[in-house]
Amino acid sequence: MAQQVVLGGPSHARGLAVLCGWGGSSLKNVLKYSTLWHKLGWRTATAAMSLDQTFYPASWTIMDEVSAELAATCRTHRAARSDALVAAHAFSNGGTFLMLSVLAAANDSEIFDGVVYDSCPSRPSTAPWLAAGAPLVIATSGLSSSSMGLQLLRHVPYAIVATLAMPLRPLPPPLGRWPQLFSADANPPRRELMVYGDEDALIPAAHVEAFVRLRESQGSTVRTLLCTGSPHVSHLRTNPSQYAHAIEEFVTALEGPAASTQLVSKL
Repeated sequence: MAQQVVLGGPSHARGLAVLCGWGGSSLKNVLKYSTLWHKLGWRTATAAMSLDQTFYPASWTIMDEVSAELAATCRTHRAARSDALVAAHAFSNGGTFLMLSVLAAANDSEIFDGVVYDSCPSRPSTAPWLAAGAPLVIATSGLSSSSMGLQLLRHVPYAIVATLAMPLRPLPPPLGRWPQLFSADANPPRRELMVYGDEDALIPAAHVEAFVRLRESQGSTVRTLLCTGSPHVSHLRTNPSQYAHAIEEFVTALEGPAASTQLVSKL
């Protein structure tokens, strides 16, 4: 089996960032974001989210194995030093599915000290249509025509059945965990950074801004970065300096006053 979780960065770092890829992502593409964290002295654990992992029940895929491996990495990191920090970096709704699955696997809703949300989430009212989102994600994935056709043939039947069955049977994980994202009990308030774009056709800025207001009302300390002229999960490409600076400020806030003093001393 191909490697599902890739570790990188300094092995004895205080901070660990868990990078949770977007639906239909590849490890190669998600790993591009790990450099942001490595430059700040953090370690990373990176996992992609295939289309199958995103939209099929977890029992049909390797979703539970990947989540368990990430959760174990978080626990090991915390056990290594008393001042350890762990943050999640979730991309699109698919990344939040993986993040919530890691919380479930760890059996610890507070395992993350902070979370970066990139291009997510949609409004809670979209929950009944999550399974039906598969064709849209596939159609905008950039796959070749033949690959796109194959994926549509594989996913459309399940999307139709799962959506029609929603009134009688809730969606199974990982899609079924998504409402937990909006719960202060399942997803406790913490430091959070929301990165989103004003040209995102999949998850409009208004959806993210509604989530910002919700999280602030629940007690989260939220920073935001609105990227102009930036489509879905493209903000590092369109606004590289602003993105890197936002991550640096987020990390400095997580690490506390001592980190701020060290940063000033370097200037």
